[in-house]
Amino acid sequence: MIVSTSDEWRQTHVESWHREYEEEVHIYSCMEDVPKDIREKTDVLITFGNDLTCENVNDFSSLRWVQLLSAGLEDLPFKELKEKQLTITNARGVHSRSMREYAVGAMLHFEKHFHRFLQLKDEKIWERETLVGELVDRKVLIFGTGTIGCDMAEAASFFGMTVDGVNTNGCLKDPFERVYTTEEGLNRLSDYDYVISVLPYTPLTQNIFSHDILERLHPDAVFMNLGRGGVVDEQALADLLRKQKMKGAVLDVFVEEPLPRDHSFWDLPNLLLTPHMSAKSNHYMTRCMNILLDNYQRYRKNELQNMKNLVDLTKYY
Repeated sequence: MIVSTSDEWRQTHVESWHREYEEEVHIYSCMEDVPKDIREKTDVLITFGNDLTCENVNDFSSLRWVQLLSAGLEDLPFKELKEKQLTITNARGVHSRSMREYAVGAMLHFEKHFHRFLQLKDEKIWERETLVGELVDRKVLIFGTGTIGCDMAEAASFFGMTVDGVNTNGCLKDPFERVYTTEEGLNRLSDYDYVISVLPYTPLTQNIFSHDILERLHPDAVFMNLGRGGVVDEQALADLLRKQKMKGAVLDVFVEEPLPRDHSFWDLPNLLLTPHMSAKSNHYMTRCMNILLDNYQRYRKNELQNMKNLVDLTKYY
């Protein structure tokens, strides 16, 4: 039995499934709506992952495969999933196009002073003396050289930016000009106009952008976190922004989501804040469906080892 705990399926997605397969997908709006007897019969679970817990995963006694509709894994009950020896696949890659457009748009937001022009418009002021910048020859450092990071690097290169990357071993990857190890990258923050993190949240990346690290940013730099909130010391970042120790920041992910209404981030004028939307677009679920359709074909043939986007639970990605 195939169960989805997300009801974001559009009619076109249901139709595309039925064109390929006769099996019915039982679609629920949330995990709580899935009856106990249905859970026991489910062998394929389609979910965003944040509804799986160490308690309810044991309700799925027949489960063999979990297809995640997200790339992040930090909410998964790793211990229980490893014990059940399940096959886990995620939606790695579906975010790339939307996130690279977001990253370029956010850099242009600061480079072209869009925030200032919105304020001038509110004040009905016509001011042309202050010059704006261009992305050409600006330097950007991207932490994370996977699919998303590489796509962002390609887009930034199109604008004539110098694009360097950071990964665990410093192994060079196209289209980056240079790639540093994590330690090397953290030591070079002051060299860059834009620093972008698309790092996953793991025990090794937790609060990797601490107060001491963030202080290394150039005073005219913009820090952007589009990966996972837990990699940044949020209080330290808010403090540095409040003291204008950097030009600004762009945050799409947070330690606590939704962001509490009393959080200090809401009141910072030099912070562009979005509600975890950099990867979301009207094409998101269609791209997830392409992965699901392909993986289900392999599942039916018992070719689980050949599925797209297999997750290594021991590495947390």
